[in-house]
Amino acid sequence: MRRSVNVSIAVALIAALLAGFYRWPIASARVGVEFNRATPPIGLRWRPPAKATLTLLPWPTLRVVGVDLLEADGRSLLTAPTARFPLLLGALLQGRFAPSGAMLDNPTALVDLDAAPALAEERAIADDIGEAKTGAWSSVRLRGGVLHIVSASRGFDTMIESLDGDIAWRRADAPLRLTLVGAWRGQSVAINGRIDNPRDALQDHATGVGLTIASPPVSLSAEGQWSGDGAPGFAGQLSIDIRSLAAATRLLGGDPTPFPLGDAFAFSGKAQTTRDALTLSEAKVTASGERLEGALTLDRRNDRYAISGTLAADRLNLQALAGSPPNLLTSAGEWSDRPFDFSPPRDIDLDLRLSATRLAWGERGVDDAAGSLMCKSGRCVASLLEAGAYQGTLKGELTLARAARGIEAEANVSLTDADLGAAFAELGWGGYHGRGDIEATMKTTGFAASDSVLSLSGEVTARLGAGEVEGVSIEEAMRRSLRRPVDVARDLGNGATRFSLARLRLSLAAGSATIAEGHVEGPGSTIDLSGVVDIAGRTVEARALAMQADAQGAPSPDAARLTIALFGPWSAINVTTSPGE
Repeated sequence: MRRSVNVSIAVALIAALLAGFYRWPIASARVGVEFNRATPPIGLRWRPPAKATLTLLPWPTLRVVGVDLLEADGRSLLTAPTARFPLLLGALLQGRFAPSGAMLDNPTALVDLDAAPALAEERAIADDIGEAKTGAWSSVRLRGGVLHIVSASRGFDTMIESLDGDIAWRRADAPLRLTLVGAWRGQSVAINGRIDNPRDALQDHATGVGLTIASPPVSLSAEGQWSGDGAPGFAGQLSIDIRSLAAATRLLGGDPTPFPLGDAFAFSGKAQTTRDALTLSEAKVTASGERLEGALTLDRRNDRYAISGTLAADRLNLQALAGSPPNLLTSAGEWSDRPFDFSPPRDIDLDLRLSATRLAWGERGVDDAAGSLMCKSGRCVASLLEAGAYQGTLKGELTLARAARGIEAEANVSLTDADLGAAFAELGWGGYHGRGDIEATMKTTGFAASDSVLSLSGEVTARLGAGEVEGVSIEEAMRRSLRRPVDVARDLGNGATRFSLARLRLSLAAGSATIAEGHVEGPGSTIDLSGVVDIAGRTVEARALAMQADAQGAPSPDAARLTIALFGPWSAINVTTSPGE
């Protein structure tokens, strides 16, 4: 008898286990109704699955084939070939299917950045929804998923694949948290996010949010508030570290494009976003090791992006951002045929105001510099509004643009009341001492220095105050010319020539500089200059007519005169003298 009872119990247990692990078919329509009843009222609904089964052990679970979560307009937001939904035991005892979570295999989720603001209005959540519901949102686990992010207005379409992670959201007004890892265009990416109160966000109320994205080429961190009061946007702390702009651009599905801040830069600050703009105040920017502070705005204008703002630095070396100054001459002294390395940004416009206590490019620099950089449609204008250089004031503007015949360049520069002797010494000529002003306007077009110099045009003017030129003694040569022919090396190449003022104007055309005006006055002599400097050919053919003068620089009728001719290549200029005409 007892043995019979034991057998019966064993059979019953086996039957119970078999029943518990058996996949009981469930009507798909009922599953859809139950899931929608358990889902927070946020404008989403479940389509009845293709197939559904119920297992009771080891925990009551619905197994579904063909998961499809729809948006209010009927578009699929989330699909998965198979999924498992653990059920709330209490609801099951009452005859209801109330998921406590979800485990989705190989799901595909769609995020439409253009639709999000509109859906936030369409998904109107009733102010009084009764008891907060717990359902399939409570805990969602993804395995091998795909996140498809699109924006037709922004021309953006990308996918994050091999997505694993968890999404937790117990109630409509409870925090939503997600932790995801996946592969984004061949790069690993980790995403962690938080919305403190999703229901408030969808009802156009403010709520706290946080987001971090980490991948090899770029990292992002945001912490603040999402506001929905008619103009949805983020306000809070934002930091972005771009370790490779080219790789980050490819990650976003674009083609790498040159950027004036270099390939690696980072910025952080207080951010405020709208639909098409990001404003960053108290910004700290690090670009290729150079550090700047200020304010930036990134906005979208039609089909282009634009960056504007004001940045300042204690020290700023342009070489780190733009590379070394171009070598216009070869080691042999000829014009270089190496192509200019100028690639303006194609897809983004710039309007930046820049200042630096010390601004350098390579070994040369200026102090207290204020300027701007503007790039639009492939045309860049760099302006130096004012800077201290050689104890004077330096101003200038450089315009560059790509054209069919090469790089079109236009430069305007002025150096006022400066120590020109120090400036010339940096260029390799240390024989001049004095102060003065220089202004230059130049235009050229070409792919390299060798062809650009052929189209060089413009004008250069110089006004010099009292000074001297070492290694040339024109006054001594004139005195000796009264007694005998001048020995250039002995009579002209010793001592110094002093003057009280000088004027020079060069007219540039087709790669040559014509001396339109050249006059030097000083105690003991006056000098008039004429001739042509062939810049493209690197030759000179000029003449200096010198005349003796008194201590005030006034010539006398019987004064000695001397004509000095300079001709030949720059590397070996010939000098001859003859009595003045």
